[in-house]
Amino acid sequence: MTVTAAQPSSDELIARGWSALPAAYRIPEVAPTLEEARTYCRQLAETHYENFHVATWFLPKALQPHFYSIYAYCRISDDLGDEVPDKSAALALLDLWGRELDACYEGRARHPVFVALAETIRACAIPKEPFADLLVAFRQDQTVTRYATMDDVLGYCRYSANPVGRLVLYACGEVNDENFLLSDATCSALQLANFWQDMRVDFLKGRVYIPQDDMRRFGVTDETISQGVATPEFRALLRHEVNYARSLFDQGLPLIGRVNRDLALDLDLFSRGGLEILRAIERRDYDVLSARPAISKVTKLALAARALAGKTLPFLRLDPRPSTEALTPETRSRDCALDDAYAACREIAKREAKNFYYAFLALPRHRRNAICAIYAFMRKADDLADDESIPRGERRRSLDAWLAAWRDAAKGDATSDPVFLAVRDATARFQIPLTLLDELVAGVTLDLDHAADGAPETYATFDDLYRYCYQVASVVGLVCIRIFGYRDLRAEKLAEETGIAFQLTNILRDVAEDAARNRVYLPLKNLEHHRISLDKLLHRPPFAPPTAAERELLAAIARLAEQYYSRTRFLLPLIDPVSRPALWVLVSIYHALLRRIERANYDVFTRRASVPLWQKLAILAVGLVWTAWARVFG
Repeated sequence: MTVTAAQPSSDELIARGWSALPAAYRIPEVAPTLEEARTYCRQLAETHYENFHVATWFLPKALQPHFYSIYAYCRISDDLGDEVPDKSAALALLDLWGRELDACYEGRARHPVFVALAETIRACAIPKEPFADLLVAFRQDQTVTRYATMDDVLGYCRYSANPVGRLVLYACGEVNDENFLLSDATCSALQLANFWQDMRVDFLKGRVYIPQDDMRRFGVTDETISQGVATPEFRALLRHEVNYARSLFDQGLPLIGRVNRDLALDLDLFSRGGLEILRAIERRDYDVLSARPAISKVTKLALAARALAGKTLPFLRLDPRPSTEALTPETRSRDCALDDAYAACREIAKREAKNFYYAFLALPRHRRNAICAIYAFMRKADDLADDESIPRGERRRSLDAWLAAWRDAAKGDATSDPVFLAVRDATARFQIPLTLLDELVAGVTLDLDHAADGAPETYATFDDLYRYCYQVASVVGLVCIRIFGYRDLRAEKLAEETGIAFQLTNILRDVAEDAARNRVYLPLKNLEHHRISLDKLLHRPPFAPPTAAERELLAAIARLAEQYYSRTRFLLPLIDPVSRPALWVLVSIYHALLRRIERANYDVFTRRASVPLWQKLAILAVGLVWTAWARVFG
């Protein structure tokens, strides 16, 4: 006779579940006071780790207790489903938690979370549905471990993430259908970013949130993930998923411009945090299997500072798209395409413009967009010319074909290239001569045309080097001042000389790197004057410190750069006041780089000189204060 083991009772499952969780989570026999309940929720929110906890210190004081109670409900609900190993026990606890939610709406709350939440529900008129929807997702986690399509994943986000955004909107009195839809996009994007960040952790729990049809399409299996090695196929898959998550963030950004400024700050901060997770994944070349991509404390501080600046300087917020309610379908489509094009250029600038981008942040939005578009155009041309894995002739042909496509787009021909779309709009808006862009592209081709394959690239005299610097850097300055705005023609010569200062700084920083690529930008006449052999400079031992003669040569070039930097003080007053802070930030960061080379006694061979993030942020902070002053007082 076979004896069937008795199934544990609901009470036994609940007791088993509570034993896996902190004792403070349990439901007390006697309900706490409202003050005690609020303290409980605040302590839970302030001590539990998250990338950014919900109740940030930027919220008005009156809203904080409501955010703490909502956060505490979401936190414990998640832990009931995620931190209890026994799925049956987890389901029993979630059912109990659901009954407590019912009791809360009936005025019978006992748990401190629900005592505090009852006051939030009353004050903010929040319906039960978003709270109950979260429990649907946490129950689903106990029974569903794979999702066939992205629609299925988003169906899960509809219960796991979107209710949180709607609860926030209720708490802040920003309730309407349009806000709900925009909030849903942002919350789903945050959920996807966390899924991609925690892929290894989730897999160890038996869950894979990447759609199965995407995995099949890219040739990735569960075995790929279990081995913990990011194969080329896996990296391509995750690049696809990261791009999709970013598109959802873009869809939700207009919400920032639709809500009150206090809530806008939190939304800005959360969106920045989510986008930074995606950038952290990109910086690891999409390898989330060997280690979890994380946001450093310095980066979090920078994001918080940037979002806080957006509260007092709204043009520094993440860029919400303007309302399109009154536009025709044709105009709406064209404007959305242009918005997307500028967004793509901003992303290129964020990713690639190590020093330039900090200056861009101090510009008003429309000027910042234009600068990012020009930078993206320049970056693309430079990448086509500089890919040394491709023969020079082929690179030249690719660059010529790209330039021809740009010229067609500039004439008004249809184009799907986001950089061309943005640059075409920027050149028209700021009356930038197209001949300057031709000169810019001609500058990047100098490295292709200068010497035959195998021969080192050199410049005989400083005059020759000046002409090179003019084409690759000064032309960029002449484009930029048209975006900055100026009326005095003296600004053009000064912008040219500022570009020379920047390029000489780059040349000094990159002497070792350029020599390894068979390039020496230091004039041959200067090498001869300091008795330095070109061959020895090209073939010097890696990481060997500079000789006395090399230090003297670099110091001489640095003195020339300093002369050009001294001229920038005459350029600043000639630029439109609203753009002066951006130019000041740019000059200050580049000049700081030169000063670091000088303080290192011109040792650019054992380590690459750079301006640390804290110093860039300090310079940017001054620029932002100046920007605010210019905005308010003119």
